[in-house]
Amino acid sequence: MRTAKQPSRHMTYHDVKEALAEPGCAVCRLASNAVDRYLRGLLHESVNDPGVRERLRASRGFCREHSWQLQHRGDPLSISILWQDILSLDIGDGSDCRAGESRRRRPSCPACEIAAAAEKRYLETLLEHMDAGGLREDYEASGGLCLPHLRTALKQSTGAVRRFLLASESGKLGRLCGELGEIIRKNDYRFLEEPWGSEKDAWIRATRKLAGEPPEE
Repeated sequence: MRTAKQPSRHMTYHDVKEALAEPGCAVCRLASNAVDRYLRGLLHESVNDPGVRERLRASRGFCREHSWQLQHRGDPLSISILWQDILSLDIGDGSDCRAGESRRRRPSCPACEIAAAAEKRYLETLLEHMDAGGLREDYEASGGLCLPHLRTALKQSTGAVRRFLLASESGKLGRLCGELGEIIRKNDYRFLEEPWGSEKDAWIRATRKLAGEPPEE
């Protein structure tokens, strides 16, 4: 009897396995880490790289989320160099005043592209190894994916993997809704004296489930 070929367990596999052991959505966490590495490398190693600077000029910097994520890294000199370059360019060519046409043609935020590529890479690895069984136990023991990444995973999966995801997440969502119900119940004056259990942070976990992990600062 032929057995299914097991996918190779490269570094990305081990990254996913480790992330599943942490709270929250593993794909969110790994994508955020990829962006953080990119921004850290930008400030420490690439701020004067001509190619990097040209890419940032073309996109007029980063989106709001990643601009502030960069700001919170607290590197006044490197950030000043980058922002002066971009702001001076906008003043010089007046492109932001031309009916928005040039804005629509610009490349997207470089950090968003890093995040999207990381999300794709890690989600594909998760599904590949879930099919082979290597990450099923890890996934079942985890908090699962946030709903945005779960929807993407369901679109990309079929057969046994899709059935597993639906069954696993149905159980996780049911338990989370039950914990939210406990928060509501224990805020009733009749039950205010009851001690809090694992449900005490369910409202925070529910936000993470609905919207994904908060960006790193």
